[in-house]
Amino acid sequence: MTLDGRPVRTLLVYTLAAYAFSWACWGLRAVVPNSDAVTGSVLFVLGGLGPFFVGILMTFAAGRSVQSWLANIFSTRVARRYYVVAFVLPVVVALAAGSVHALAFGGELSLDALPAVVEYPLFLGFIVLFGGGLEEPGWRGYLLPHLQDKYTALVAALLVGIVWAGWHLPLFFLSDTVQNGMPLWLYVAQLIALSVVLTWLTNAAGGSVVPAIVLHAGGNAILNYYPIGGVAGAISPLGLGLLATVLTMVALALVVYYGPRHLAPSGEYTAVSSHSGD
Repeated sequence: MTLDGRPVRTLLVYTLAAYAFSWACWGLRAVVPNSDAVTGSVLFVLGGLGPFFVGILMTFAAGRSVQSWLANIFSTRVARRYYVVAFVLPVVVALAAGSVHALAFGGELSLDALPAVVEYPLFLGFIVLFGGGLEEPGWRGYLLPHLQDKYTALVAALLVGIVWAGWHLPLFFLSDTVQNGMPLWLYVAQLIALSVVLTWLTNAAGGSVVPAIVLHAGGNAILNYYPIGGVAGAISPLGLGLLATVLTMVALALVVYYGPRHLAPSGEYTAVSSHSGD
């Protein structure tokens, strides 16, 4: 399939703008003194808002209603089962990867060293409000629909996944981020697989990114509960490789079952295009 026309222009402009905004914020954060933790935290969160902020600007610049777009992507009128999937899937993926880590590779369970289960909603809520959840209105709320105007859901998901992975690159050079020290190629593979899953969830939800926000946040929060060493085990080459493998299997199953064209239940699919918020 040839990549041409307006969706590609949108992809290029959006990518450059999102990278410029976020990387500038993270670059400034890198030179902020360690004693000024508040400024550093604000710049880090602002950088994470880059995809969403650029989506708002580009919607406005195109003469479309920002209010209508926001109302559409933040709609909570989504079938309950998709919220269940958003909450449960990160736990299932972590347990599956952790089980293989322990049974096939001799990983030592460290359940006693993990945070209390009652703390999980706090991790999840924090990431929804101040972490990775903030990215979804941009990636799946703005960029994905524009690409799906021309390309299949699978092609759009892969393109968004590649751009999404590249956007994270500066975080690998900041000493206090979870990405620092991760094997880059495994991280990219994981995000591309997750992009397919999040595309399916967004399309099945009729364009609402609320379930995707929950799933994205859950995928980050559950690292604290990885049964083999917590976060350290989850971001190790073996742990990250197993998580990426399980996510890839989930993504492949969704593509095979629902098909690459829509990546959504045929009886419920609502065409998610860049015009859905007009």
